[in-house]
Amino acid sequence: MSKFFLSIALLLAVLTSQSQNYNSANATVSIFDMSATTYAKDTTANALYIYEEGFSEFQPKHDYDLVTNYTAKLKILNKEGLEHATVEIPVSKGKTSSEKIINLKAYTYNYINGVKTQYRLNPEKVYREEFETYDILKFTFPNAQPGSVLVYSYELVSPFIFDFHTWHFQDYIPKIYSKFTAKIPGNYEYYVTKRGELDLKSVNSRIIERCISFSSRSEPAGCGETVYDMENIPAFKVEEYLTSERNFKSRVEFELIQITRLDGYERKFTRSWADVDKEIEKVSDIGKQLGKTRLVEDLLPGEIISMPNNLEKATKIYQFVQKNYSWNGEYRIHADMNLKDILEDQSGNVLAVNTLLHNLYVTEGFKVYPVLASTRNNGFAGKVHPVLSDFNYFFIQLVLDKKEFLLDATEKNLDFGRLPFRALNQYARKMDFEKGSSWLEIVPQDYSQITFIDSLKVQPDGTALGQSRQIMTGYHALNFRDHMKEASEEEIFNIVSKPNDHTRAIETIFENEEAPEENLFITYGLENKSQKIEDRIYLNPFSFKFFDGNPFKLDERHYPVDFGYKDLYSYTVFLEIPENYSIEEFPEKKAITMPGNGGTLMFSTQQLDDHTLSVVCRLSFKSAMYPSVMYDGLKQFFDEIMQVQTQSLIVLKKIS
Repeated sequence: MSKFFLSIALLLAVLTSQSQNYNSANATVSIFDMSATTYAKDTTANALYIYEEGFSEFQPKHDYDLVTNYTAKLKILNKEGLEHATVEIPVSKGKTSSEKIINLKAYTYNYINGVKTQYRLNPEKVYREEFETYDILKFTFPNAQPGSVLVYSYELVSPFIFDFHTWHFQDYIPKIYSKFTAKIPGNYEYYVTKRGELDLKSVNSRIIERCISFSSRSEPAGCGETVYDMENIPAFKVEEYLTSERNFKSRVEFELIQITRLDGYERKFTRSWADVDKEIEKVSDIGKQLGKTRLVEDLLPGEIISMPNNLEKATKIYQFVQKNYSWNGEYRIHADMNLKDILEDQSGNVLAVNTLLHNLYVTEGFKVYPVLASTRNNGFAGKVHPVLSDFNYFFIQLVLDKKEFLLDATEKNLDFGRLPFRALNQYARKMDFEKGSSWLEIVPQDYSQITFIDSLKVQPDGTALGQSRQIMTGYHALNFRDHMKEASEEEIFNIVSKPNDHTRAIETIFENEEAPEENLFITYGLENKSQKIEDRIYLNPFSFKFFDGNPFKLDERHYPVDFGYKDLYSYTVFLEIPENYSIEEFPEKKAITMPGNGGTLMFSTQQLDDHTLSVVCRLSFKSAMYPSVMYDGLKQFFDEIMQVQTQSLIVLKKIS
């Protein structure tokens, strides 16, 4: 009898457990799906995918087009989540053919007074927005409200078999379960790549015999079917120091390698780098313009031409292009380009400016190579097979006295041997038409540094008067110089220099603002406020901040922190106190090393004599990029930085 009651209790426990979870097994809407108001794994979520499934295959009834069946079930958790009640489906199109959406169905389910109510989308409420290379089908679920469950499905019929459907597991809202099935004929060979750091729950493959027939005169072919699934997928949350989202969002991609016809003929769709090198050199506009050196033979002034081929001459040629030719803000490295245009207009896109620089070096006998690159916001170029459309940028490499220099003349404030920040995307492809192209690492080896040297004299009323001398190198100097073109002195001080709230600039002096090869100097006359309570003065010795705040706030980050370059910060303050005051309290010393030795923070205060003390802070980031496993350590390291910046209090006491 007791065993019977125990079995009943276990059964009730299982049923209760199931009733208190979202139904992520299929698209059927459960009572819990409708009544739930939060998602335990992400209480900040405004909406979530409960279930998502896709199935892609080549269908004879659609002339062997690629057909993807898609189904999704979403939950709207609050008012902010209602933006996800509007769905946009991209549809690719070419010159002669395009994708199409068929059998689109969408339903809203609301739970009102204990009753499940269904609302169906009116097909007339589906709209199309047209663009050059794609359209967007757009609709909004009827009667959607906080608490609604939304279910929709459709078939995407695509003639573009080269672009087998990419399955995106990760989105800006969490997903409980997502599954994708790819059914591919045995004579189609695809290269499959999983992107992102999240692990798949499982990958299951099987062979299906006689699954598709391409002709009534031939035997049906077999297929390979692979099922990929993932569960408890966190939302992709964007945070600072991210290059491109598409580098890190978890997904499965397919690239067509070849098709084997029934007669055994193999049609290849991927190429080797040797093939691409030859195309760029002989066929593409890039190669044609790189060969037009005669156009620039008489362009350089005589005093540069007469110099020996050393670093000074290389720098002068670079500065000549920088000074006399302007970048028009466009990349367009795959568009038609004629070197004559930039020579006439003295302005052109990235390809034009840097091709001109390349050809001038060739004319003067320097060893130089073109480089294809992808910018930070464009994402990484694929390394397995060459895909030219992955590249959207172009610069050059100069080899001189066994040293390599990466050069880009598009920015007026860029010093020789430094790339624009947008080009710091880990690697690029160096085009050597004699020995073959190769991958090139793009990581600045030097540190970009900013140094503060403050001299302040504290007045009896607590005001501190003096000056701050700031010295910038590398990307810090570039950032300031770029802002100087547009901003006023007041804006530069308040926005770029990051003053503390108690700091006011009395005067500003810039040095070397138009000399990128030199360090940038800024001198501020300062007036700082502090707090005076009875016979004590409480002051923060720092007039400026390294950072406005801790940029890292996520509980988890599933992609690296990419600063682009290594950083050094140095801050020294010499503080003179009033005659009738003594130093009662110093901030505590700190010497912190980030886990993995990724950075160091040192802070100390020293009394030099009865009325003078020095405050020294040194901060270094030893790497340009930190993997996601170091995120927690980096986040805590920034907490320490912010504490030093904001809570380093010096207490002066009036001598009675």
